[in-house]
Amino acid sequence: MNRPQATNISARETGNQVISDNINFPVQTKSFSAGRKIVCCMLVVFPLLFACKSTRKVVETAPADVKLKGAGVIQVFDSMMLHQFDFEWLTAKADVDFTDKTGETHSFDVNIRMRKDSVIWLSITPMLGIEAVRILITQDSLIILDRVHREYSVRSFEYLEEVLKTPVNFEMVQAVIIGNYFPYRKSEKLKSIYEDNPFVILSTMNKRQSRRSLEEKDPAKPITQDFWIDGNYRINRSRITDDKLNRWVEATYRNFIPVAGNLYPTQLIVTISSSSPVIIKVSYSKVVSGEEISFPFTIPEKYQRK
Repeated sequence: MNRPQATNISARETGNQVISDNINFPVQTKSFSAGRKIVCCMLVVFPLLFACKSTRKVVETAPADVKLKGAGVIQVFDSMMLHQFDFEWLTAKADVDFTDKTGETHSFDVNIRMRKDSVIWLSITPMLGIEAVRILITQDSLIILDRVHREYSVRSFEYLEEVLKTPVNFEMVQAVIIGNYFPYRKSEKLKSIYEDNPFVILSTMNKRQSRRSLEEKDPAKPITQDFWIDGNYRINRSRITDDKLNRWVEATYRNFIPVAGNLYPTQLIVTISSSSPVIIKVSYSKVVSGEEISFPFTIPEKYQRK
């Protein structure tokens, strides 16, 4: 196989599209290693991946009470969309604890750079402080640079959907990272609203009961999506439930802080249900929005493609 020369992938923008220079790899379908499978799973719910535990003290803050008694789905949805975290450029640092099905916890640091609707750049560092993995995610693909094994992979979102048996795209990954709304299925709309003090819940369920917790499973609608909205119209929790497969994924957002005129969650906890749940805890130590940034990504000549 012809090897590329040391390839520098410099992200540049044309409108909202990012073009990666000097790279045009066909998508391969070889199986991922265990590490790469973890990366993919985290991208779906989390898309965060992300060693060293932070000593930064976390201050718990109570969610703002909802003052929307009697409000309808459209009114709350429009207010939620109006108060979403908006940005053009974003830089963040976070500490991540990833607990797998065996109960073992892996900890690492991650640096994140983002250009809205264009590119997500991740640098993952284990305990020794040396970068282990660098990832570049664009609208149609992701490139994983494994510095430990001197390998790299190029994957499409279609490939990830096939491996994970679930929808996943750039918009989902971006939304989970910053705590914004996304539809699990593009054709699905939020149909009902419930009170769950101090929140209101927007749901894709067809409302039959007064409380969301009282709703029974609907055989005709096995997958539902729920959003817990606080008094600042920010998503405090989101949940996707698949009753047919008896599984669910939940993301909880805590301790919002003002960043460039918007509220950003400094804590994210993702839980994937199973007999032994998978839990991803993300604690942000730095979030900066508005400063134009670059996305350095170089594939060394001696690295093998996997």
